[in-house]
Amino acid sequence: MMLATAVRQYIELKQSMGMRFRSDAVILKAFCRAAGELEVAQVNSETVRAYLSGNQSTLTSFWHRKHDALKGFYRYAVDRGYVRNSPLPYTIPKRPNAFVPYIYSPEEFHRLLRATALLDVRRYQVDGLTFRTLLLFLFNTGVRISEAMSLAVSDVSFDDDLLTVRRSKFYKTRLVPIHPQLCEQLHRYTRQRHPGPMSRAPLFVTRDGSPLRHGCVERPFRYLCQCCGIRREDGSRYQPRLHDIRHSFAVNRLMEWYRCGADVQRLLPHLSTYLGHLNIGATQRYLTMTPELLEQASKRFERYAAREVAHG
Repeated sequence: MMLATAVRQYIELKQSMGMRFRSDAVILKAFCRAAGELEVAQVNSETVRAYLSGNQSTLTSFWHRKHDALKGFYRYAVDRGYVRNSPLPYTIPKRPNAFVPYIYSPEEFHRLLRATALLDVRRYQVDGLTFRTLLLFLFNTGVRISEAMSLAVSDVSFDDDLLTVRRSKFYKTRLVPIHPQLCEQLHRYTRQRHPGPMSRAPLFVTRDGSPLRHGCVERPFRYLCQCCGIRREDGSRYQPRLHDIRHSFAVNRLMEWYRCGADVQRLLPHLSTYLGHLNIGATQRYLTMTPELLEQASKRFERYAAREVAHG
């Protein structure tokens, strides 16, 4: 069987099981282009190693991301008899240190909000009002930027302070309660940007009324971070990203629970559901241990240990 055919069947199988499988599909299709018109059994270890290494002079986490995608495909190919053995390398290099997201402070958030007025001067595709409302929305809900850009006006229940996320990462629809003040802010925004019939009109739009796309929000966000002096000084490969707002939301929620003495372990599944994760493990990866969060967790443990000693 041809490699491209086998890859296509594998992607279709995964998607038929309810998986979006977009990232793996992109990686596997790129592998097909790199390998050329070959049968599955003709792909050798040299071809695989060349694809995994790419043009990178140093090892990055993307090497492992590509390896994981190919590992799943070749497990499928071996099970179906398309190939006798996997051509993947036996020796796997050590994974680079896990990426640490940037956690925005409340002060940085307010600086970003104030700076959105600069977008009207620079004439980006998105105006200052829309970007300010988008930032408020992301910081107060923790939804994915892709989910926010896919929302329609009708997905917001202004009477019930409720949001319906229909195009989640895992094809699942979920209801997201939102704060009444945020709901009122969204209502004011829609009255200004959608003077006519709204129904399924996109909630967040560009100056010409088109739905937002990644390109038209990433560029102005980098510009705002530059204007506000928000940048990483730890040598990280990535500067602060829009997606890091989601991490900041999760960490800030955990901090609030620690401060008020709530049962964090009991509440963590609720946060997982709210964020649209499949399991708690996915949520735990978002909870970057900032110094303040680590201090709160340590204090909680000290109080717990003191009670255990007292009862011992």
